[in-house]
Amino acid sequence: MSAALDAKAMAKEIAKVFPNCKIDIKPPFRYDDSMIEQARITETKQPFEKQPKQKNDSMMIPLYDGFVLQRMFADMISSEEISLAHIHIIFTNLLTCTFNEEDDWRYHGRAIICGTPSIVSTTGIIEALAKPREFYISQLGRMVVADNGIMKKKFAGRFLDYDDDRITAAGINYALQAIFFFLTDGNPFCSNKDCRLYNAHLQEDLIHTIEKGILCNHHKDLANNFVRVR
Repeated sequence: MSAALDAKAMAKEIAKVFPNCKIDIKPPFRYDDSMIEQARITETKQPFEKQPKQKNDSMMIPLYDGFVLQRMFADMISSEEISLAHIHIIFTNLLTCTFNEEDDWRYHGRAIICGTPSIVSTTGIIEALAKPREFYISQLGRMVVADNGIMKKKFAGRFLDYDDDRITAAGINYALQAIFFFLTDGNPFCSNKDCRLYNAHLQEDLIHTIEKGILCNHHKDLANNFVRVR
């Protein structure tokens, strides 16, 4: 989990949206590294069942199949809590990915995997969403590693980075998406770019929703109705 992530601040903001719900902050989710390695992606252009056994250590950031991780984590949740009465959201620095069988037939990094449990990847928040187009253009013909610090200074504020103070605000967005996944029968995203539930693919779009810090009227009504029903 990112050092910049403030779980108490996230719980406080979520409680404002769902004041009748009890929000617990659990101790760090403990797992066995050898188990997690079973979800490791070694070839991005092959589905999970066809993954080669030999690891590809050339990847700068290890990739993990998000749905495989989800099943592993679900097995670790107590039987008393594995029900629709509880919504579990796990924050991790593991980079979760899903395989796209409909378009380019490859794995893509994801910031969130919704379900039981939902998984929010702080690394995915930073790496899976595209930085400004100019950032990539400026890297062409350069020594990317050597210039990385310079590039980040040049585009400071236009994308989230590790230990960024805005990671907590982004975490609130994704936690709300995880909750609305259950309130909307699996369709938590919003088309309104001002809404916290907007499915941002660009860093700048995510930052825009963070700065707005609101739910659209439609999703605000859904939350209020849920609170009244409870």
